[in-house]
Amino acid sequence: MEKILLAVGFRQLEEFLEKQLKKEFVFVGTTVYREGIIRAIGQKNPDIVVIRETLEGKENILSIVYEIRQKFSKKRIIFIAGKREPGDALLATLVSYGVYDILQGEKIRAQEVVALIRKPNEYKDVQHLQPVPVLDERRNEVLFQAPNAIIQEKEIIKEIYIDQGVHAPIGKQPTEEQPINVKKQEEPEMIPVEETPVAPSKKEVKKEKKVEVPKETPKDSAKKSFLDKLVSKSEITSSFGENMVSTTKQKIITFLGSKNGVGNSSLAFNTALSLAQKGLKTIFIEFDDKTPAVSYWYELGFVEDGIDSALTALENNNFEKVEEAIVKSADLKKTESLMQKNYRKFPNTLDFMFFSNKYLTREPEEGLEAHVNMGFSKELFLYLMFQLDYDFIILDVPSDINHPATSNALLYSNKVFMTLTQDVSTIGYSIYKMNELSKKGINISKKLYYIINKFEKADLSLKEIEDWIQAENMTTVPILNKEFANANFLGLPVLLYTKNSGLRSAFQKIEKIIV
Repeated sequence: MEKILLAVGFRQLEEFLEKQLKKEFVFVGTTVYREGIIRAIGQKNPDIVVIRETLEGKENILSIVYEIRQKFSKKRIIFIAGKREPGDALLATLVSYGVYDILQGEKIRAQEVVALIRKPNEYKDVQHLQPVPVLDERRNEVLFQAPNAIIQEKEIIKEIYIDQGVHAPIGKQPTEEQPINVKKQEEPEMIPVEETPVAPSKKEVKKEKKVEVPKETPKDSAKKSFLDKLVSKSEITSSFGENMVSTTKQKIITFLGSKNGVGNSSLAFNTALSLAQKGLKTIFIEFDDKTPAVSYWYELGFVEDGIDSALTALENNNFEKVEEAIVKSADLKKTESLMQKNYRKFPNTLDFMFFSNKYLTREPEEGLEAHVNMGFSKELFLYLMFQLDYDFIILDVPSDINHPATSNALLYSNKVFMTLTQDVSTIGYSIYKMNELSKKGINISKKLYYIINKFEKADLSLKEIEDWIQAENMTTVPILNKEFANANFLGLPVLLYTKNSGLRSAFQKIEKIIV
């Protein structure tokens, strides 16, 4: 049987399609935002991908379709568009990409989607969606005129609106023109589809920001969905990863050690501190779930709610719980602690996340790991950026590239810093990691930067390391074991302790790369 991946962001439709087609097709998964489509195709290898135009996310929907056609040319795409006229740029482009399974309209019957899945369209079924090319032989130019096909509108006998607030965690909040009628229905009769511009100009984006959103009452209004909140404060961009964020500030930065013990956590944390000192809202997340260093140095790890509880909250759509897992510098300064003097030196714009004490001290027989889905780390990154408005998310991830938190961090980061030293084993492992990532289909070469930590003049020079790895412009952090040891002993980040100009210069260079 053929396999189907759903990228519609509409739970009732997903359930309805699975119920109707479970004996004919295998449903291999769903993705609830645009940025997850390509990755899901790579992981699930579906034969058919159903994409809804209004799926939440920041990536341009046509860019996604183009990438699918380029990388997975044999995949069949079913595209559910909004209310568009024949000759519309999006519809015409889809047809030119060879996507013939198109449904468009303000409201689309779920049964139409079922019928289209069962019986694919041919070019003749959608040719009217393209402008008609006309050759101007005198000028040797191809001109286009509007299609002259007759479009018949279907009479809607009965409209049933689906409650998207309670049962469907994905999808935009209905407006006053689309009231929520709570009715018991086993299957969705209509798919509400909102029109989305293909590539809005800067002026259009500015106009959209001025539109006032109707106020909601706490009890009567349905709770906004997770991804609706994420995109409400962001603009549309054309790609993920390197251009994931449309502003110049918001970025996800990952620090990955080529092996344990290279000083990756210290570099990551002090980089977060450096950014926060500039007034940028920054959160440092330590993903070490066995022997974390930063939380121990600064006595920050004794928390009841941590990364584990935040991930579980996101999986259960309990979004308020996420913020409870964040340790905030502003709150630390109010606590009675022997470290309070040190906490007062932390900028208020610096926050932290660690695994909870319960999770760190777990026993294998407790089965806590089985209940924490690290796959939701990507949702955590997006929530922190678009809902809690962090400018920078600094991730200190395990050196094990098979760890799900590490692989997600590498996929969704804007920039990746790999930490090594002059120990040849760290250099060898960095090359090994890049080869293994390449086998997994994860390419970080365009956003990868190397840091040589604990650097000093030696026979193995910086030039030789760069030639070995075939990389340029590596950042070196001088070997200052005494400075780091003293700072850790006092419970201070090294940047709040040292006066060494070489060390400060190294972090300024890292900061310049990030910003």
